[in-house]
Amino acid sequence: MKIKPLVKDFIIPEYKRELSGGMDIYLQQDITLSVGVDNVINLGFAAEVPEGHVALLLPRSSAGMKGIALRNTVGIIDADYRGEWIAHITLDSICDKPITYKRGERILQAVIVPFNKVEIELSDTLSQTGRGDTGFGGTGK
Repeated sequence: MKIKPLVKDFIIPEYKRELSGGMDIYLQQDITLSVGVDNVINLGFAAEVPEGHVALLLPRSSAGMKGIALRNTVGIIDADYRGEWIAHITLDSICDKPITYKRGERILQAVIVPFNKVEIELSDTLSQTGRGDTGFGGTGK
């Protein structure tokens, strides 16, 4: 995947282990995440996600344990987007004070996944399944 740095001394995303599914994204500047606001974080690069794929921007598990969440739950970067990657981060209810991170720390990761487009068809009926319309908790506790 081509990555275009947009800041001086850019730290390139990388897979930290051979079997890692997510590439870690390094902060390109010091940040302080405030409680109760939309923290907009410029990630310092643009990228060319391969055609037929989409990038999913997610908090790293260690950041999630501290209460960091993406404002829209997961960021989706389409293959035709060429602008700077930006994250909208919130601190959830377990946080009661701001969190500061230094340049070079990792709180986000990107997972590049293939996708299939489907044909959309309006219908008054759907096929029957054993689950039917049983929603949340449909398989029990």
